[in-house]
Amino acid sequence: MLRYSLSPRTIHALAALPHAAPPDEILRCAASATEFLSFTFSPLEKVAFAGINNDPSTRWHLREPLTRPWHKVFLVAQCEAAGGDYGEKLSLQARNDLYAARSRVVEILGQVLRASADIMGARRDAVGLRRALETWRGVVSGSWEGLATELLQVPGIGPKKVSQLVSHGVRSVRQLAGLEFYHIERILCRNPPFGQKVLRSLARFPRLALAVDIAKREDSRNVIVRAVLGCSNREVPLWKEKTPSVTLAAETPDGKLVFFWRGKVKSLMSGKELVFPVEAASNQKVFVWASCEEIAGTYVTGEVKV
Repeated sequence: MLRYSLSPRTIHALAALPHAAPPDEILRCAASATEFLSFTFSPLEKVAFAGINNDPSTRWHLREPLTRPWHKVFLVAQCEAAGGDYGEKLSLQARNDLYAARSRVVEILGQVLRASADIMGARRDAVGLRRALETWRGVVSGSWEGLATELLQVPGIGPKKVSQLVSHGVRSVRQLAGLEFYHIERILCRNPPFGQKVLRSLARFPRLALAVDIAKREDSRNVIVRAVLGCSNREVPLWKEKTPSVTLAAETPDGKLVFFWRGKVKSLMSGKELVFPVEAASNQKVFVWASCEEIAGTYVTGEVKV
């Protein structure tokens, strides 16, 4: 854990999480890190955060008085993953103070959740690993996986435009990228060259592709699984001025991690073949998933029967 600037108490708490911990428990543990003890509620924030706690967009509600630093971090993380909407009950001063602090909260939370993922990977806890990385991806991207809020990642697309797109059946970045520019302008009631600008920016949004099969069958329980991970973009993806990192993992039905890979998306442009041995009962399935670490809407899956 030397790669993370975290206290021994935080690392110990993360290591104490059970196998296949629920995502809310992972986030609760991460928010309780000693690194967050200075992020207390100001008097001006308490009413606003009570509203956030009761808001339908908040996935996991707290059933206790909001008094402790981890309460604040737990709710800030969920606000960020729901599109960064903190409601209208914050005063201007409280909003400015919160916005000044949230980047630091997200930065520390990234260290804690990635450390949690490393710990879970080391003990072969595939479900916990997947959930920890999904939680981090939701917070840093501004959208939980599979929700239309992933469209907020696109430059020029705000909450109102997301609602317009959803009303026309467009709920993902991939769907938006598949539209003609004039359809985008028609749906959003915008003039040219708005649609072309959107599509130019989406040309660098990572579009991962995954195929999984059995490369070799050694006996009834031992096989070699092949995962081919590629990227269908014409150019190397570049998002928020960074080359995205990608993770891939494979798991058996009992939640055991059997393979893990991490690399840059630029290594996938001509397809990357990854092979690994798996021991499993006949007819069991091996589940494989991949995604960019910090971008919602890039999650792809595949599975193969042993």
